[in-house]
Amino acid sequence: MSGSAATEFTSVQSQYEVQVAGDLERNEAEQKRIRAEIDTLQGQLETLERDHALLLGVQRVFAEGARPGAVRGAKASAKKSAKPSPKAGTAGKQPSLAQLLGTLLAAHGEPRSAAEISAELAADHPRRNSNVNVVRNALELLVAKSQAHRSKQNNSVFYTHAGRDGAPASD
Repeated sequence: MSGSAATEFTSVQSQYEVQVAGDLERNEAEQKRIRAEIDTLQGQLETLERDHALLLGVQRVFAEGARPGAVRGAKASAKKSAKPSPKAGTAGKQPSLAQLLGTLLAAHGEPRSAAEISAELAADHPRRNSNVNVVRNALELLVAKSQAHRSKQNNSVFYTHAGRDGAPASD
């Protein structure tokens, strides 16, 4: 290598070293910024999860207020009368929504509204989708399969388990 070639090589190497150092600084700054965003989002997620739990509790209180004692004693009686179904017996598999709703209906002697059943489902199975519309659709499927009965009283619709004696079969 001649003198000018060596000087040119050193100059190019210096430029690359400066470029790499700058790239490293930008990379570290971006990592720091993203970690800060993640921390902020994690805090927001935790707040939303706390709010969700609080709202489920409020929803349950409203459901209990609609019919005193309807939800309060439901958890204990549902757990006592719940029998594992053959489909739900395998480890790791959750029972279907229809199976859960059938168990909840069977645990009660009186007709129950979709909102009451949804509130109990949310209390007993917080990870399941307990949206009232989802529960109502699943209940209607049970009615269509003759696994539940539907009765109307004024503008309200109530559901009972089909295995109950004297369960209304009216529409």
